[in-house]
Amino acid sequence: MKLSAWERARQFFKPGESVEEKNHWYLYSEIGWYGILFGIAQAFLGVFVIRLGGSDAHVGLVTALPAIIVALVSLPGSRLVERETKPPRLVVRMVFLQRIGYLFIALVPALFVAHRADVIVVLVGLLTVPLAVAAVSFTALFARTVSPPHRARVISIRNVWFGVAQTLAGLLGGRFLELIIFPVNFQILFALGYLASMVGMYELTRIRVPPATVAPSQRVKIAWREMYRVVATNRAFMRFAVTLFLFHWGLYFAAPLFTIYWVRNLGASDGWVGLFSTMTNATTIVFFFVWGALVTRWGNRRVLILTTCGLAVIPALTAFAATNEFVLLVAFLGGAISPGFSIVMFNGLLQVCPEENRATFVATFHMLVNIAVFAAPIIATLLTAMSSVPMLLLVAAALRLIGGVLIWRGRALAA
Repeated sequence: MKLSAWERARQFFKPGESVEEKNHWYLYSEIGWYGILFGIAQAFLGVFVIRLGGSDAHVGLVTALPAIIVALVSLPGSRLVERETKPPRLVVRMVFLQRIGYLFIALVPALFVAHRADVIVVLVGLLTVPLAVAAVSFTALFARTVSPPHRARVISIRNVWFGVAQTLAGLLGGRFLELIIFPVNFQILFALGYLASMVGMYELTRIRVPPATVAPSQRVKIAWREMYRVVATNRAFMRFAVTLFLFHWGLYFAAPLFTIYWVRNLGASDGWVGLFSTMTNATTIVFFFVWGALVTRWGNRRVLILTTCGLAVIPALTAFAATNEFVLLVAFLGGAISPGFSIVMFNGLLQVCPEENRATFVATFHMLVNIAVFAAPIIATLLTAMSSVPMLLLVAAALRLIGGVLIWRGRALAA
């Protein structure tokens, strides 16, 4: 009997009976609740800093500081992860330390009279430290709790929940801020985001991890002096990490250039800029379902090549855009392609990282990527004084395309 679309959707999201299927549901629920806090922080943290008297430099630090801290902390944090015999316990501890930082941010106006923006910058830096460890630990936990055949589907559904929660939090949060006087409105909003994230943390405590195929006593203990050699001699990991590092340079090199081009070259209003963002976010949510199925059918390598080369088109099309309407089409295209890249990047990382000392390999990858996340936008904005924005967008497209070609020619993934 043919199922209706509603019945298929119910089966898609319905929690199963096995331990692994229940773990999938806990992972979906956790990311949905955390998406509320993330959506609030992404949309309003910079605004909060400005309202408290912060400068453009403060806003820039709030945006860029997490990337460099993750790059510095990931590798040392991996040592802590590899010593932990119960992965959920470490994830929960780090998640709690990271998320309670936003509660302290909510309390800043009540606790400090001066230098409030400085305090928030410091708090953002501090909460990023456990976030970096949690990211490495969660990757190891995910690999243990979700078997390879289900990973693409679980990643796609998690991202759908995350996208919906993040979008709703941003939309409703903006309306809420208009109803109550400052700074109480921001304080309540961040406190609510913190409480929602604590529900997500509770969902993490419900996950049951199967026994490791590699016992702790059999794991290879890597000394600091040996760590780089072990990682560097793993050819499969190095091919993946280096090519994705280069691709991320192109990815984040273009990030500030898009806004500059929209506003300065096309004269887009705030309404148009918001519409571009909404189009990308909404399309991304829908296409996570599509790519989840395609990854299962086509495999990680084929989708990674397709999406990296596809994303190279986005800055190139933007460089030749003459109207806001055309940019809206480009935003749709970017939102349609990027979910596939997100799924296979995470899936591919698990594929190339050996289970023994997986945390060290994951941390190395996070370190490389976040170096690009931090440095590439800064370099791009500095180069705008020496070159036109359309030309720099074409450079970003070339970097992305080179990354895609290297994945294809260098066989960054086996399948």
